[in-house]
Amino acid sequence: MSARTPTRLPLAALVAAAAGVAAAWGVLVVPGHAAVLAAAILLVGGFLVMAPCAMQMALTMSVVVERTHARTDRDIARTAGRFALGYVGFYVPFAAALGGLALALGDAAWIAVMAGALVALVLGLAALGRLPGGPLTRCRGPLWLLRTGRASFGHPLRAGVAFAQYCATCCGPYVFGLAVLAGGTRSFLTGAGLVLAYATMMALPFVGPVLVGPQRYRSLNDAVGRVGPALERSTGMVLVGLSLALIPTAIAQAVA
Repeated sequence: MSARTPTRLPLAALVAAAAGVAAAWGVLVVPGHAAVLAAAILLVGGFLVMAPCAMQMALTMSVVVERTHARTDRDIARTAGRFALGYVGFYVPFAAALGGLALALGDAAWIAVMAGALVALVLGLAALGRLPGGPLTRCRGPLWLLRTGRASFGHPLRAGVAFAQYCATCCGPYVFGLAVLAGGTRSFLTGAGLVLAYATMMALPFVGPVLVGPQRYRSLNDAVGRVGPALERSTGMVLVGLSLALIPTAIAQAVA
């Protein structure tokens, strides 16, 4: 284990640097689609940072449901499906609102792109540990929802909504960054689709235990936990590079 550890971070840094260069190149070469490309990158980055939290909740859900609410594997699958549906459903009205914002901004879409660039820069610096505390301090963890009674797997649809709301407030900067970039796409379907894509991606971990089994999923969760810090730092490098490419793109759109 110790023999491999020194090579992991440099390799992650190299991959992140390459991804950051590719992202910046894409934004600069295709400025008309800068908001879409940046939002897609932020979507993936947010997922990498927040996936450990979602996976912890998914494992807890599978164990609790199996012990208290389920009699068959079908019951577990049904509960996971309803939970994921509630999670995605929470974002539907926001997706519609941001799609409308994308249409309303029109030629002023550069404002959303510039705001997205600044948010991406803050997120990147925070992930690299260059910003103290603030909105990205560690949240209380998904189990807090269960202990406080704010979510119950006896009502999986409502539990999914509760966790989506918690996730949006706890990891709000990523959601906000995606939201402003979605508003800069100038397309209702694209703006709304990006938000729903984020919600769907974040809901996928909750059906993982059903698809691969709790034991295999627990091993996957442990592996993700081990590489989590490297993934977070790599994501930070990509977001900083992305923001530096978005700023001149937004300025060019403003003066065009």
